[in-house]
This record gives sequence, C-alpha cells and structure tokens, in this order.
Amino acid sequence: MAHNPSRKRMATVNSNLRVTVLLALFVPAAATAQSDTTHLGDLVVTATRVPTTASDIAAATTVIRGDDLRARGVQLVLDALREVPGMMVVQAGSYGAQTSVFLRGGQSDYVKVLLDGVPLNRPGGSINWANLTTVDLDRIEIVRGPASVLYGADAMSGVVQLFTRAASAVPTVVVAARGGTFASTDFNGHLSLVDRAWSLSATASREATDGSYAFNSGYRNAVGSVRLGLDRGSSGRAAFTLRYGSGIAHFPTDGGGAPVDHNQFTTEKTLAIGLDASWATGTSGTFNVHGFASRLNEGYTNRADTPADTTGFDFVDDRSSITWRRGIDIRLDRHVRGSLVSLGVGLEHENDDEHDVGVSNFGFGVSHDTSAFSGDRSTRNAYIQLLSEPGATVSTQAGVRLDDNSAFGTFTTWRVGATWHVGADTRLWVAAGTAFKAPTFSQLFAASAFEVGNPALAPERSKNSEVGLERTSANHHVTLAVTAFWQQFRDLIQYVGAAPGQPTYVNLGGANARGVELTVVANPSPRLTLSAHWTWLHTEVTDTGSAASLSFQQGASLIRRPGSSGGGTAAYRWHGLTLAGTATRTGTRDDVDFAGFPGTRVILPAYTTLDLSLDAPIRRSAGRSLGIDLTLRGENLFNAVYQQTVGFPGRGRTLFAGGRARF
Repeated sequence: MAHNPSRKRMATVNSNLRVTVLLALFVPAAATAQSDTTHLGDLVVTATRVPTTASDIAAATTVIRGDDLRARGVQLVLDALREVPGMMVVQAGSYGAQTSVFLRGGQSDYVKVLLDGVPLNRPGGSINWANLTTVDLDRIEIVRGPASVLYGADAMSGVVQLFTRAASAVPTVVVAARGGTFASTDFNGHLSLVDRAWSLSATASREATDGSYAFNSGYRNAVGSVRLGLDRGSSGRAAFTLRYGSGIAHFPTDGGGAPVDHNQFTTEKTLAIGLDASWATGTSGTFNVHGFASRLNEGYTNRADTPADTTGFDFVDDRSSITWRRGIDIRLDRHVRGSLVSLGVGLEHENDDEHDVGVSNFGFGVSHDTSAFSGDRSTRNAYIQLLSEPGATVSTQAGVRLDDNSAFGTFTTWRVGATWHVGADTRLWVAAGTAFKAPTFSQLFAASAFEVGNPALAPERSKNSEVGLERTSANHHVTLAVTAFWQQFRDLIQYVGAAPGQPTYVNLGGANARGVELTVVANPSPRLTLSAHWTWLHTEVTDTGSAASLSFQQGASLIRRPGSSGGGTAAYRWHGLTLAGTATRTGTRDDVDFAGFPGTRVILPAYTTLDLSLDAPIRRSAGRSLGIDLTLRGENLFNAVYQQTVGFPGRGRTLFAGGRARF
C-alpha cells in the first residue's frame, strides 16, 4: 500500500487537529443527547411487522434515513452500519471485498437481511454486504436481538431491513455523479412519478474504482430498482418491488492477505422481487399478503498467472452457485379489546446448485477435481403475536412461532417484552427470546473428498435477554439510551476431520456474549444534530467440543469482535446545505494470522477514522426549474493505517467530488 509514507508525514502535524475534531464530535454529543432511533417519532415496522411507535417497542431499534445518508455522501450500506451500536463491520480488503457484519458478538451469519421483506441472505444466513448501496433506499431499520419469532431462521442476533424509496408527491428527476481517489466514479439517477392512486419510483446506479491495491483491484457494481405502488385508501394498498444488482470484484490477495495474484475475481448477480398487499377486513382487522422471490448467482474465477504457475492446490479454479428463495406469508392483524393480535402462516422453498472445478499439482502430476451438489428444502411456519397496553403507561409484546423444515425438522421460538413509561420523559423496557440459524446447504448436502454434509444436523440456537433505559430531556432536545444484553449461542455447527465418506459437520460447542450499548442524540438547535454511540462487549467460547482451533479456543474471545467500539456524528443543516462529520473508533480485537504455518492468534490494534462531507446548493430549484448541488466527501481523512482483518489493510484516505441535478 502507498499510504504509509503519507501518514507518517502527517502524524505530527495532525495530532492536535485529530484531538480537536474528536472532542468536537464526541463531547457535545455526550454532554447533550437523544434516542436509540434517529427520530423520536419514528414508526418502526421491522420490530413487530406492523407500524409501531419506537418508544412503545420492547427492543433496541435504530432507524437510518436514506436522505440523510445521501446528503452525507454515504454510498454503501456497510459504511452506514458502522454508525449502529453493537455492530462490527469487517471488510477483507478494498472495495467489493468480502464484507461481514457481527452484531452483538454473534457470528457473521446471524443477521437476517431483508429488502422490502425479501430475504437477501444465502440459506444459512451468510451474506456479502460489499455490493449493497444506499442510492435507492428510503431508510434502514435495524433490530438488535433475536427475531426468529417473526422472521424464522437466521435472525439470531438481529434483523436489518432495507426499505426502497417510494414515489414523492411531486414528479422528480435526480441525476448525480462524482469521482475521486483510486480512479473512482459513481453515477446514479432517480425518477419519481405519481398518477392518482398509482406511483412509480425507479433508481439506477453504477460505481467503479481501480481499488486500493497496486494491481488486480478493480471493482464494478451496478444496481437498478423499481417500486410500483397502488393506494386505494380503505379499499387496500399494494406495492411491487424489483431490484437487480451485478458486481465484479478483482482481488490480488491470498488467504493471508499477500498481494500475489494478478487475475482472480468474484462475481455476484442478485435479483429480488417482492409483492405486498393489504386490505381491511371489517372495522377492526387487516389482511396482509407478502410474496417474494430472490436469486443469487455467485462465481469465483482464477487462472494461472504465468506459464510457470502450474503447481499447488487449485492453481486454476472455477466455482459457481445459483440459489433461489421463494415464499409467501399471509397475516391477519386484528384489534381485540384494545390489543392487536397478529396471526400468520408462511411457506418458503429454497434450492441451491453449486459447482467447483479445480486443477491442482502437488508434484505428482496434474489432477482435475470436480465437485457438485444440488439441494432443496421447504419450510412451513405459523406464528402469533400479541401487542397490548394493559395500562396507560405499559405496553407489552409476546409471540411464539413454529417452523417445520423438510431438512432438519421443527423448531419453536418465542419472544416476550414489556415497556414501562415512567413519567413523560423516561421509559424502561425488558425483553427475552430465542432464535435459530439453519444449516447451510453445504453443511447438509455437500459430497466431495474434503467435505461431506450431515443431514442429521440441528439448527444453531440462541437465547437472549436484555434491559433498556431511555431518558429524554424536558425540552426534548436530548435523549440518552442504555441497553444491556446477554446472549448464549449453542449447537454451533463446525467442520471436523472424518473418515472418507463420513460427515465433516457436527453440532459442537457454544459461546456467550454480553455487553452494554449507549447512544446519545442531541438537537441543540433545528440546524444542528449531534449523536454518539458506544458499545462494550465481552465474548467467550464456553465449549469447543472436539473442534478446538485458533479461532475457537476454550475460554477465549470470539475473533474480530472488539471489546469496545463507538463513534460520533455531527450534522449541520442550513438552507439546503449539509455539513457533516463522523468519527469511528474500533478497539483492539483478536484475530488469527494464517500468513504462515501454523497460524498464530494475534491482537489487532485499535484505530480511529474520520469522514467529512459537504452537500451545498449552487442553484436552488423552484417549482420545476433546475436545481444543482455540489457534493464533497472525504473518508479516513487522517489516513489511518489499520486492518479490519489481519493481513488486509483498510481503505486509506479517499476523496470524492461531484454534483447533483434535480428537475
């Protein structure tokens, strides 16, 4: 990387500036304050599946507005999630590199990801966050804590739901472009139309960069989405969502992070289709139908770098997989004696086709290894949820769900919670629940020389309890929220050595996670918003089973989860201008260095990054006249040198400049 000399030259000059900026971001926010959600009046859908006031929900929720992200130039969802308490985002390299999210100490496949209700995870929970953009989003809702009672498998540590932009009341066309460091370019456009009961919102974007490595680091990502709405008032509503994405990421690194390969790359093509419809049933009920289909096509290609590159394991390799998820969910919401009862049933079908062709040479001649498998499974579910207000100051939530899967049988989850409003400005809430993660298709059905599936696997499971306190100042300018949580993870699925033909996956081991999340948001004036968050986290492996490894050691911490992390954001708005700064602090955390043999367990040092942005009107739009905005953004302005994963440097200083035209 070419960033180290620059960082050293700036270190002395910028030391005082760094302290000043961090104090400006953290101290005012800590001294003033607001809620765990971005706006006190938010109606959160994801936590209960029905619009509910955030202050009445017995769960830790965060709402991030798409307009706020775009005004600050935040292009990627993964960068937006760095501002969420309890959430650790880890990217293994430059743009487009594999990106994982660890929420409340859980595994990277413990977060259910939805786009307008359409599941985006692979079956089994994993997802690459690298290609998800904010351009077409209205908002991001995050629920921290188990949510399988509403969403089934894989919602072990929480749910992230991306809501696409609905059409605005005024016909709008927006076109934006920017360029920056690493020969980066971004282009996007948005169209919004309304005609009586119909509405149309369409967005397209394309981003490209040469990446932060000296060679084979290019990245391209294109996304297009359409949202078609129909609003018949009391007669019913419907919304159709279609989103397609295509990304290709070149990367030069081997498993230890060394840049050695000149031509390997990954591809990802995604398709998400969703249809939501609801209509009243009498005077006290609503009937809801949600249908969805998602397709994920992934590939990995690596060719010989030179004519001499003819030895080693898989020196030529081609992998591909196509995964489909299709389903329908039917729910009746009915008001009964002051309570809301939700009864739901659903059906989902998943299927996966994977192929791998590798060429290896260990000195005994060239061998061609081919492995392929195809699997499918179906899940039927039924659930009930009760939202009630037994008193003027108390609201409760309780639910139970049964999932019946054709591959691993039945699993029951539950969740209960209560919120108590102590006066007008304070609320206390408690909650507890369970969740599960389904085995992946490889863990169930793989059949190769080194990997054999186990049809007898049980799902991984978790149990969670939490308590929260939220306090708002008398003038409603400051809110402080504190949440403490405890999580247990059991029946973890691990890879083990086995005799030829015997299953290589078994349910072994367990781990615990506990922590405290603190958020403070303040609005000292209508123009200025200050926010800060901090998370203290302790994780521990409680049972390694027979599969102890460097990354899963008895009594040790889970890797890549910092013991402390946090950040702060200041945003100033004035007559269409937005000036914002965000500082993010990531504490020390354990990792495993596989660059040598055998690997070694290491501690990654703490680091701090600073981002600044300016969105300023150059020509104001009046009526249908042209409006033009200038956009500037700097990421990691102090050029901090850090690693999110050992051996893989994080992005250095990155500068963007561009503009936006609105008609």
